[in-house]
Amino acid sequence: MTGRPFEIAVRRGEETVPATIGWRREGWRYAVTISSARFDTIDEIADDAFEALCRVRGHLEPLGWRISVVGAQMDVWPSGMVRDQGGGLRAYRVGTDRIGDLVDVFEPADPETVTTVEAQRAEADRRFELIRNADAH
Repeated sequence: MTGRPFEIAVRRGEETVPATIGWRREGWRYAVTISSARFDTIDEIADDAFEALCRVRGHLEPLGWRISVVGAQMDVWPSGMVRDQGGGLRAYRVGTDRIGDLVDVFEPADPETVTTVEAQRAEADRRFELIRNADAH
Protein backbone atom coordinates (compact mmCIF):
# COMPACT_ATOMS: atom_id res chain seq x y z
CA MET A 1 0.00 0.00 0.00
CA THR A 2 1.41 3.39 -0.98
CA GLY A 3 0.47 7.00 -1.47
CA ARG A 4 1.96 7.79 -4.86
CA PRO A 5 4.33 10.78 -4.53
CA PHE A 6 2.77 14.08 -5.57
CA GLU A 7 3.73 17.73 -5.61
CA ILE A 8 2.90 20.13 -2.79
CA ALA A 9 4.23 23.50 -1.73
CA VAL A 10 6.65 24.12 1.09
CA ARG A 11 7.17 27.58 2.49
CA ARG A 12 9.84 29.43 4.41
CA GLY A 13 9.07 33.06 5.11
CA GLU A 14 7.98 34.57 1.79
CA GLU A 15 9.59 31.78 -0.28
CA THR A 16 7.23 29.09 -1.58
CA VAL A 17 8.74 26.23 -3.58
CA PRO A 18 7.56 22.84 -4.87
CA ALA A 19 8.30 19.61 -3.07
CA THR A 20 7.31 15.99 -3.60
CA ILE A 21 5.74 14.06 -0.74
CA GLY A 22 4.55 10.47 -0.50
CA TRP A 23 3.87 7.73 2.00
CA ARG A 24 4.26 3.97 1.98
CA ARG A 25 3.84 0.97 4.26
CA GLU A 26 6.97 -0.52 5.77
CA GLY A 27 5.63 -3.77 7.19
CA TRP A 28 3.07 -2.66 9.78
CA ARG A 29 4.56 0.85 9.99
CA TYR A 30 4.29 3.90 7.72
CA ALA A 31 7.04 5.90 6.04
CA VAL A 32 6.76 9.45 4.73
CA THR A 33 9.28 10.92 2.29
CA ILE A 34 9.60 14.51 1.16
CA SER A 35 12.09 15.96 -1.30
CA SER A 36 12.77 19.37 -2.81
CA ALA A 37 15.57 21.12 -4.64
CA ARG A 38 15.83 23.42 -1.58
CA PHE A 39 16.59 20.76 1.07
CA ASP A 40 17.81 17.18 1.42
CA THR A 41 15.32 14.34 1.08
CA ILE A 42 13.79 13.38 4.41
CA ASP A 43 12.39 9.94 5.13
CA GLU A 44 10.77 9.04 8.46
CA ILE A 45 9.05 5.89 9.72
CA ALA A 46 6.50 5.69 12.54
CA ASP A 47 3.57 3.59 13.74
CA ASP A 48 1.16 5.70 11.66
CA ALA A 49 1.39 8.08 8.72
CA PHE A 50 0.41 11.16 10.74
CA GLU A 51 3.25 10.57 13.21
CA ALA A 52 5.71 9.97 10.35
CA LEU A 53 4.55 13.27 8.82
CA CYS A 54 5.10 15.01 12.17
CA ARG A 55 8.62 13.58 12.31
CA VAL A 56 9.36 14.82 8.78
CA ARG A 57 8.05 18.23 9.79
CA GLY A 58 10.34 18.08 12.82
CA HIS A 59 13.35 18.07 10.50
CA LEU A 60 12.14 20.98 8.39
CA GLU A 61 10.52 23.29 10.93
CA PRO A 62 13.75 24.29 12.72
CA LEU A 63 14.97 25.43 9.28
CA GLY A 64 11.83 27.55 8.84
CA TRP A 65 10.05 25.27 6.33
CA ARG A 66 6.33 24.51 6.60
CA ILE A 67 4.78 21.62 4.65
CA SER A 68 1.54 22.62 2.94
CA VAL A 69 -0.71 19.64 3.62
CA VAL A 70 -4.02 19.49 5.49
CA GLY A 71 -2.36 17.40 8.21
CA ALA A 72 -0.25 20.46 9.14
CA GLN A 73 -3.19 22.81 9.67
CA MET A 74 -3.88 24.18 13.16
CA ASP A 75 -7.34 22.61 13.48
CA VAL A 76 -6.49 19.09 12.30
CA TRP A 77 -5.53 16.20 14.59
CA PRO A 78 -6.21 12.43 14.56
CA SER A 79 -7.80 10.46 17.35
CA GLY A 80 -6.18 7.29 18.62
CA MET A 81 -8.87 5.21 16.94
CA VAL A 82 -8.29 6.92 13.56
CA ARG A 83 -4.58 6.24 13.93
CA ASP A 84 -5.10 2.59 14.88
CA GLN A 85 -7.77 1.76 12.32
CA GLY A 86 -6.78 4.03 9.44
CA GLY A 87 -3.03 4.30 9.83
CA GLY A 88 -3.18 8.04 10.52
CA LEU A 89 -3.93 8.81 6.87
CA ARG A 90 -6.99 10.77 7.95
CA ALA A 91 -7.58 13.11 10.88
CA TYR A 92 -10.39 15.15 12.33
CA ARG A 93 -11.07 18.81 11.68
CA VAL A 94 -11.44 19.93 15.31
CA GLY A 95 -13.57 22.95 16.17
CA THR A 96 -13.80 24.65 19.53
CA ASP A 97 -17.22 23.15 20.20
CA ARG A 98 -17.16 19.79 18.42
CA ILE A 99 -15.08 17.30 16.49
CA GLY A 100 -15.80 17.71 12.80
CA ASP A 101 -15.34 15.65 9.70
CA LEU A 102 -12.42 13.44 8.76
CA VAL A 103 -9.97 14.97 6.28
CA ASP A 104 -7.12 13.47 4.26
CA VAL A 105 -3.82 14.26 5.99
CA PHE A 106 -1.80 14.47 2.75
CA GLU A 107 -4.26 16.64 0.82
CA PRO A 108 -2.43 19.77 -0.42
CA ALA A 109 -3.23 22.93 1.55
CA ASP A 110 -2.71 26.65 1.19
CA PRO A 111 0.76 27.49 2.60
CA GLU A 112 -0.82 30.35 4.59
CA THR A 113 -2.89 27.84 6.63
CA VAL A 114 -0.19 25.54 8.04
CA THR A 115 1.74 25.74 11.28
CA THR A 116 4.36 23.91 13.33
CA VAL A 117 3.81 20.55 14.98
CA GLU A 118 4.28 22.15 18.40
CA ALA A 119 1.65 24.85 17.80
CA GLN A 120 -0.72 22.35 16.19
CA ARG A 121 -0.41 19.88 19.08
CA ALA A 122 -1.01 22.63 21.66
CA GLU A 123 -4.08 23.89 19.78
CA ALA A 124 -5.47 20.36 19.40
CA ASP A 125 -5.05 19.77 23.14
CA ARG A 126 -6.79 23.09 23.87
CA ARG A 127 -9.69 22.34 21.52
CA PHE A 128 -10.20 18.77 22.78
CA GLU A 129 -10.26 20.13 26.35
CA LEU A 130 -12.91 22.72 25.39
CA ILE A 131 -15.04 19.97 23.85
CA ARG A 132 -14.59 17.70 26.89
CA ASN A 133 -15.58 20.52 29.24
CA ALA A 134 -18.64 21.40 27.15
CA ASP A 135 -19.71 17.74 27.11
CA ALA A 136 -19.36 17.53 30.89
CA HIS A 137 -21.97 20.26 31.40
